[in-house]
Amino acid sequence: MNNETGIQVDGVTKRYGALEVLRGVDLSVPAGKFAAVIGKSGSGKSTLIGVVSGLEKPDSGRVLVQGHDLSHLDQRQMAELRRLSIGIVFQNFSLIPSLSALDNVLLPTFFDERTSVRERRARATELLDQVGLHDRMQHRPSELSGGEQQRVAIARALVNGPSILLADEPTGNLDTETGTAVLELLFAMGRARATTLLVVTHDLDIAAKADMIIEMKDGRIQHANT
Repeated sequence: MNNETGIQVDGVTKRYGALEVLRGVDLSVPAGKFAAVIGKSGSGKSTLIGVVSGLEKPDSGRVLVQGHDLSHLDQRQMAELRRLSIGIVFQNFSLIPSLSALDNVLLPTFFDERTSVRERRARATELLDQVGLHDRMQHRPSELSGGEQQRVAIARALVNGPSILLADEPTGNLDTETGTAVLELLFAMGRARATTLLVVTHDLDIAAKADMIIEMKDGRIQHANT
């Protein structure tokens, strides 16, 4: 693997009991590129995101992220890699209900001992500004619309400046117009930071804007268009 590859997946399989979800997946996403993963429900898209993030362990094969072979990392090292290099945006936002938008964005910076609290707060504030939530920073998730909550989630995923950004159906709980706006924001912020994007989406119009379209079917890569 060379330094210009952001994500490399080689021969990955994954089972849940008798169900074979990934069946020998091979995938390479160049650093700084945007790859959209499409396919029907049950095709293995979310599981692919799970193994790339290190939240799921493959049964066989290997996953490399920024040159790191995830199978060689222990739990502490994997958590550190996720904190520093991998941002994740979930479909259900996954915000902490009792915290403000600003504090939700600050969460991933909690263990950053190299940066002062003031600097971390300034970084989180700037990101919320960039996603259009300058006036909503002190609002809790219940006081925000779905689109606003997902914008908070995007800011949180980007707060540590990750080189890899993963998003699993990030607009699944949003109406079409709001979802399109959120995805456009995600892409724009990712490109501005030269972040490698791997996004699961059902929206073919959005996928058409990607550098790569990866179609999954029955746990395999059916087609990869670059």
